[in-house]
Amino acid sequence: MKPSSVGCFPRILFLMWICVGPVPMSLAQPFAPPPARDTAVPAPVREPRPRALPGSRFCCGNEIDYLGIYSSDGKFRTTVRIDRDHASVRDSRAVPSEAWARPSDVPDFINLHPKERVEENYEPPARAVKPVRGKSMLASLRDNLVTLVYGRERIFLAPHHVAVDSRGRILIVDPDIRAVHVLGNGDSFRIAGGAQRRLLLPGGIAVDAADNIYIADSERGLVLVYAPDGKFLRYIGKYGDESLFHSPTAIAIDRDRGRLFLLDSPRHLLFVLDLEGNVLKRIGRPRPHAIGRVSGETIPMDLDYPAAIAIGNNLLVVVDAANSQVHVMDLECNPLARFTISSSSIPGQSVVDGVGVGVDRTGNIYVSSTRDSQIGIYRRDGRQLGTFGRPGMDIGEFNAPAGLWIDATNRLYVGDTNNGRVQVFQLSQNVEAAKNTDLSPRE
Repeated sequence: MKPSSVGCFPRILFLMWICVGPVPMSLAQPFAPPPARDTAVPAPVREPRPRALPGSRFCCGNEIDYLGIYSSDGKFRTTVRIDRDHASVRDSRAVPSEAWARPSDVPDFINLHPKERVEENYEPPARAVKPVRGKSMLASLRDNLVTLVYGRERIFLAPHHVAVDSRGRILIVDPDIRAVHVLGNGDSFRIAGGAQRRLLLPGGIAVDAADNIYIADSERGLVLVYAPDGKFLRYIGKYGDESLFHSPTAIAIDRDRGRLFLLDSPRHLLFVLDLEGNVLKRIGRPRPHAIGRVSGETIPMDLDYPAAIAIGNNLLVVVDAANSQVHVMDLECNPLARFTISSSSIPGQSVVDGVGVGVDRTGNIYVSSTRDSQIGIYRRDGRQLGTFGRPGMDIGEFNAPAGLWIDATNRLYVGDTNNGRVQVFQLSQNVEAAKNTDLSPRE
């Protein structure tokens, strides 16, 4: 079957027939599109052995195994599905959702049954005004038939930051369409952002022990908190008409201690807050700021545009984008180590592009680079263990991966940004190597 046809029937003629032509009344029983087969995060146990990636053995016999991908339609697939048409538009920024979410020849009034509901998230006094219109049985049948032929409407465009909650749901930040997607467990939804919304431009994302969702808004200078079902709860960092932060780009939560770590990149600061928004510490360059405390209350640390942060194995890791340094700290922000990373494509050149960072169960640090489309793997002392991935569109290949996440089961989620997907891998479960890691503070 050619992509432009339905059998031997051209798609455009099919649409004309299905929209305006007669539909036999004998077929007028509405039906839902068949459910996706692999729509949930794969269970940690009772599953087939993952597929080992050729050439992925990087250190001490450890392997990185491929589990599957979240495609742009929101489905999780254990098989490879390359959406080359979708990936071809990834270089454009701030693309309107209607420009990519559905085929151009499908009229707007046809429902392609997207996998997620939408939390409109309007800022008062604005309100969503969407009249509820009934749909006839024939119209529902038409929508279902078109969905079967064309597939569901796409959900995300360019995944950046990624997180996973205790329910196994994956949370994906999609700044190009100003949205956050929560997928899994039969109730996928989107927290919509943009004009007249509470959320303007989503950046970092984190989840607390109760699965409340924290989103850093880099335009508003705030953190927005949502309930697990997507309902707005409160702001963090809002004082009247002022915001405490200039442009928060990345956040992380210590779920056990109830601490929120936030990077205010243009001000070269790391904030430590409780989950109600009370500032506990400021770490960074001691200088006065337009909004904030005097310089003497900032704990000195040479941060230079910190852009990525992660927590794992009782470590806090911060990546400076400007000087390509990785700061390793304990959860009280005491320095343990610091090292410099370089671009693998141009030896000695700094990685000044977007990065993502994660920490596995052994304390190894994973840093993704949008420039190299690779993931570097480091010990906490800076020794590089190897690299993972290469530029491309196949399994284990990336196109500008801007975010990653490692969960409690040592699963690696990579926001494969320009390929419009999230790839999922299983890292080695061996934690014995952590016993030999020196955790003494370093200068």
